[in-house]
Amino acid sequence: MKRIRVIALLTVLLLALTACGKTEPAPEPAVEEPQTVETPAEPEPKVEEPPKVEEPPKEEEPKAEEPAEPVPEGNLNPLTGLYDGISDEALHRRPVAIMVSNSYNSLPQWGVSQADIIYEMLAEGRITRFVALFKDPSKIEKLASIRSARPYFIDMAQSYGAVYMHFGGSVPAYDAIAARSDLIDLDGIRGNWEGSLYRRDPDRRKTIGLEHSVYTTGEYVETALASLKKDLSQEEQPSAFHFGEEHSALNGETADKVTLTFSERHRPYFVYDEENGTYKRWQYGDPHMDAWMKKQIEVKNLLVLRMAVHDRNDELKLVDITTTGTGKGYYCCEGKTVPITWKKDGYNKPITFYDASGAELTVAPGQTFVSCVTETASVDFE
Repeated sequence: MKRIRVIALLTVLLLALTACGKTEPAPEPAVEEPQTVETPAEPEPKVEEPPKVEEPPKEEEPKAEEPAEPVPEGNLNPLTGLYDGISDEALHRRPVAIMVSNSYNSLPQWGVSQADIIYEMLAEGRITRFVALFKDPSKIEKLASIRSARPYFIDMAQSYGAVYMHFGGSVPAYDAIAARSDLIDLDGIRGNWEGSLYRRDPDRRKTIGLEHSVYTTGEYVETALASLKKDLSQEEQPSAFHFGEEHSALNGETADKVTLTFSERHRPYFVYDEENGTYKRWQYGDPHMDAWMKKQIEVKNLLVLRMAVHDRNDELKLVDITTTGTGKGYYCCEGKTVPITWKKDGYNKPITFYDASGAELTVAPGQTFVSCVTETASVDFE
């Protein structure tokens, strides 16, 4: 019994000890989080915006200028309106006007494509002849065939104050030369210029005859002019035309082909070449060739002038052509044509040209061909 009590007591002690050994952890004191004391924010200093500076309006960038046209160098040729390289000496000197044959049996011609202006007019038997004008004859390579004078060709030469060059002449032509003290002429027969200014080409003499063998060159002409004891100066430049790019025919009628009638056999025509802006000439059924320069005759301007023609009823079948007073005609350029009036107050006065309104004709710069037909001749435009 005693033993049982001891065991019970020990059990109670053991349980008590176990209970005492198991200590509950004391609760941790609550730590209050420090209160955040918000410091009132200092007002942000006002940053004043800089005053708005108005930007100046943007200047437009300058447009790229078109390149200026090159300033022409050299001298302006008053017969063509072109800066075509004439010398200072030639500019202030009279031009030359040289007679050239155009009959079928005198062909081929040499050098006519180099002329500044060509006048074509009737001669005896309804053939035609040319007077070719050069402001600077030094440029002539070889010109043929040189033929004789006619009085109305002298009138055309004196329109420009030109030195008149020919090889012989008709009786009326020699009468006119004798009567005109203001004319400077160089005649290959009476003036003894054969062998110097005028020479004969042996091949032409052999193939087409003595009368069609006479030629000259720029060198021969310059030498002859230098030997003259006459004043050849020409300070006032008589312009052949009033030149301008806005020429008078711009709004004219169509004239892509212009056919002229001098006779049944001789009906030359001009065809407009749009690519080159020129009229190319045809005659006797073929292209009108300059055999020396190896090119077809072509010009910027074509003028057709109607003039009174009278037969002299002599055995040579010479004609008279009235070159003074006024007359009608046509101006053709760039495939267009307009009617015109020509005027010449005297044999040694300039020939001038006017449009239908009476204003001075404006002609495009370039070479010019002037065909003088009768007052009733057929002139056809296509």
